Amino acid sequence: MSDIPMTYVRYRHSDRNEVKQLAKAKYKLNHEPLYLQVKDKLAQEIEAKRYKYGERLPSEPELAAIFGVSRSTLREAIRALAQEGLVTIKRGLGTFVTGNTVDIKSNIAELHSITRTIRQHGWTPGTINPLMRQEEPDEELMERLQMKEPAKILHIERVRTANDRPVFFTIQKVADPKLIEKLLSWDMYGSINEFLEQECGVAISYTVAEILPIERPREIAEKMGLSEDVPILLMDQVQYGRQNEPLFRSFDYYRTDVFRFHLIRK
Repeated sequence: MSDIPMTYVRYRHSDRNEVKQLAKAKYKLNHEPLYLQVKDKLAQEIEAKRYKYGERLPSEPELAAIFGVSRSTLREAIRALAQEGLVTIKRGLGTFVTGNTVDIKSNIAELHSITRTIRQHGWTPGTINPLMRQEEPDEELMERLQMKEPAKILHIERVRTANDRPVFFTIQKVADPKLIEKLLSWDMYGSINEFLEQECGVAISYTVAEILPIERPREIAEKMGLSEDVPILLMDQVQYGRQNEPLFRSFDYYRTDVFRFHLIRK
C-alpha cells in the first residue's frame, strides 16, 4: 500500500484499485465513500454551472474516467444526485441536470444554508419582507440560548424566494451582544450563516432541531403570501458553534409542496 496516500487507508479492500486510479484522475478525492465524493463534486460542478440545467451529463464511461472510479461507483453517485433532485435519469437517453420546476430536495440531516440549497438547484435566491428589531426574550428563549441575565435579543425574520417564488419563511433570535452588533449592519438579503462566518468569524458546528406542528398557520401563510391550504413544516432549531455555545434560535417554515426532505439513517 506504499503507493496509496494515507487518507485512503480507510477504504475497503475492494476499493483499492479505484483509489490507485485517483492520482491520474482529474479530481482528487478524500476519505469518504467514493460514490459520495463523486456525487459532491458533480453537485459543485452543477452549482457552478459547469453542467447547465436541462443539459445531458457526459456518459457513464466519460465521467468514470474523469473521476478515476468504476462505472458501478459512478452509478451510485448519479443515483444519489437523482435522489437529491439535482439530476434526472432518462433510460436510453442519459442523465440530465434538473431545473424546470421549483422542487427542492434536501437531506434533512445535513447542514446547508437555504441560500446554498436554492442555488444548487439552479434558481436565484432572494429575500422579501425583511424585518429586524430588538425585543425582550421570554424565559424559554433565555433557557434555550443559555442567557444568564435578561437582555434584549435581536429578532430577524424574512421570506426567502426561489426565482421570486416564496418558498421559505424564517425567524432568527440572537442573544450574543457581539453578534447583534455585527448583524445590525447586515442587509438581510443573503445567508445568515455565511454572514456570521465571513464577518464574525463564527461557524455553525451543529444544530438541535425539533419538527413541530404549526401553531398559527394563517399568520405564517399570510407572511409567506400563501393560501392556508398550502402545507407548511416548522423546524425549531438552536444553532451551536465550535465550542458548543448556542449562537441563535431559528424557526424555519418550509413549504412542503416545494421542499422534499429525505433522511439517511445508519
